[in-house]
This record gives sequence, structure tokens and C-alpha cells, in this order.
Amino acid sequence: MHEHPAGVAVFLTENRSRFTMPDGKTVERDWKVGDAQWTPAETHLPENLSDTPLDLVLIELKGK
Repeated sequence: MHEHPAGVAVFLTENRSRFTMPDGKTVERDWKVGDAQWTPAETHLPENLSDTPLDLVLIELKGK
């Protein structure tokens, strides 16, 4: 498990991933090249479900 503060992700490759949360629940997410999305602060364990690497630019916001 690792964590990220809130931020914005811009995806450079198409991908499908599964995220396991601290409570054991899982969430599957997928992206296309060029997608941009707000990412809330989160602790998770990622698993790449695609045959290719996930490449993205993650802009993490500083605290107050």
C-alpha cells in the first residue's frame, strides 16, 4: 500500500488497473491516452491489468 495526496493525473498510455483499498475493497479503473482526471487523496495498492505499462503524469497538490 502507498498513498498520494489529492492531485490531477494525465494519462500517457491506455490502461486498466485494479486498486485494493485499506479496507480490502477493490475498484477497477480504466483510462485512454490524453484522459485527465482529478484524483482525491487516497491510500491504495495498485495492480496493472493491462499488457502494457501505465504511464502518466501525476501532479500532487501541496498541503495547506
